[in-house]
This record gives sequence, structure tokens and C-alpha cells, in this order.
Amino acid sequence: MYDLIKNEPEFEIVSFTPEILEETIKTPIPEIHDRIIVATSRFYRSGILTKDRIILESGEVKEI
Repeated sequence: MYDLIKNEPEFEIVSFTPEILEETIKTPIPEIHDRIIVATSRFYRSGILTKDRIILESGEVKEI
């Protein structure tokens, strides 16, 4: 997957920063990986392209 997106201008690879960690702590989703994904999306004010039912049903982010 990385090889497919690393040179595409539509994608940006970001780091797990202290600010995203703070957002992760505030995210009310049980599974840590889902919380990090949602927190990153909220931090960057972006939508999410996902099939994950828990993320979609949480209402925490905008689905693309």
C-alpha cells in the first residue's frame, strides 16, 4: 500500500505527533488503532474513507 500512495499528490503521510496523541485520548472509540485513525482525521479536519463500522457509526468524523 505504501508503494502505491507515497508519490501520489492526493495523499500525505503524517507522523504520530503529541497533538494527535492528545486528540486520541479524547476520542471515545474503544479500539486504539481506530482511535488513532479518527484522532488523526479530526486533527487535520479531513474525512475518512473506511468500511469500519465502529468508526462510521461513531459519528466522530466525516465519511468520504
